[in-house]
Amino acid sequence: MSDTSPNPNNRVTLLTTRKNALLLTAFAAVCTLFVALTHLLTKPVIEHQKQQNVLNKLTQVLDQSKFDNNPLFNCTEITDFELTGHSSPVTVYRATLDSAPYAVVFQTQTNNGYNGKITMMVAVDKNGIVQGVRTLEHQETPGLGDKIELAKSNWILEFAGKAVESDADPKWYIKKDGGQFDQFTGATITPRAMVNQLRGSIYRATQSFDALFSAPNQCEVAPESQTTGGLSSDLELEQKSNKEVDNE
Repeated sequence: MSDTSPNPNNRVTLLTTRKNALLLTAFAAVCTLFVALTHLLTKPVIEHQKQQNVLNKLTQVLDQSKFDNNPLFNCTEITDFELTGHSSPVTVYRATLDSAPYAVVFQTQTNNGYNGKITMMVAVDKNGIVQGVRTLEHQETPGLGDKIELAKSNWILEFAGKAVESDADPKWYIKKDGGQFDQFTGATITPRAMVNQLRGSIYRATQSFDALFSAPNQCEVAPESQTTGGLSSDLELEQKSNKEVDNE
């Protein structure tokens, strides 16, 4: 007869395998818990940083003496190709003074840059006057097309204080095309693309201003802790910082 008694070595191997499996499972569970806790703890910090970055951009294109709210908490989402340059929803922020409309701030883009897409942030007041424009993203050629950045030249400041009278306003072209805006030496495509996009977007914003302000607020309402501190304090700091830069 053959011996059918259990092999002790097999039993030891089975127990070791089970033990290792339990250890691996426990280790995976601990790692998962650690990642989840890290995400939970850092999420508010990351979200605040995102809001702070947006706030910094907003304060750069707005006249800081003309609004007293936090635009991060007063916005609406729109899908309007003429205004934004693409078909995805875009957030339009609304700045007020004593609860009265002052300006709308939005992003617009053109894909006609020398190297493709250029994204801009624009502020337009209730009278259709441009409060400010800043370039947010681009891939234009360093030393040529990158003069659309404020850090590289003051060209982007030419738009402030001007209004667009129509979607074909003859003033809103580069000088080479008969308009009032400078082009760059060796880089005409970049400023032409931006001016052409801004002309249509700003005119659209001017025509839609009342509708944009009357649309429901789709931003989170600031908790009391944030209205007395938090991002409201950040707004005051941003305004102070930008004023100091302007005075230098």
